[in-house]
Amino acid sequence: MDDIKNKTILVVDDEPDIQLFLKTVLEDSGFNVITANNGKHALERISDSKPDLISLDLVMPKMGGLKLLSYLQKNPEWSNIPFIVVTAHAHDELGKEDFMKLKAEKALVGPHSYIEKPVVPSEYIGKIQKALGLEQVEEGKTEDLRAKLKDRLMTASNDKLQEAIKLLHD
Repeated sequence: MDDIKNKTILVVDDEPDIQLFLKTVLEDSGFNVITANNGKHALERISDSKPDLISLDLVMPKMGGLKLLSYLQKNPEWSNIPFIVVTAHAHDELGKEDFMKLKAEKALVGPHSYIEKPVVPSEYIGKIQKALGLEQVEEGKTEDLRAKLKDRLMTASNDKLQEAIKLLHD
């Protein structure tokens, strides 16, 4: 199984706050992240370095998400990149038509999916892990791991704590 640290996600969103939020959520989960602020910029980024997955807003200036996906499908090297549509416009006039077109063309199946804004970080990461075929840690298991880690930290000697800190910095 591939490691999260070896996976690069391209976040494409024209809203700087949302782009930063998604980037932070992904980096906190261990992913490498590159960003673009519209579809045209995303094509440049993909040309430079093919990502493992694209997190894609639907409604953007210059080139929206649907048009970007059309370009990707025409390129044999890029057509297999999984994507997650992240949109606040699945049900309004700005994006409903594009969203319905994606659903009608069955573009949101297999490794491809969507999530609506506001994004819940655990749901977002779960969808990305699923699309990439990565093992997902269940919420209860995460809490168990935190409890075990807390217990170990509380009983560790100063020398062991210093050693662990040093390893984290390296």
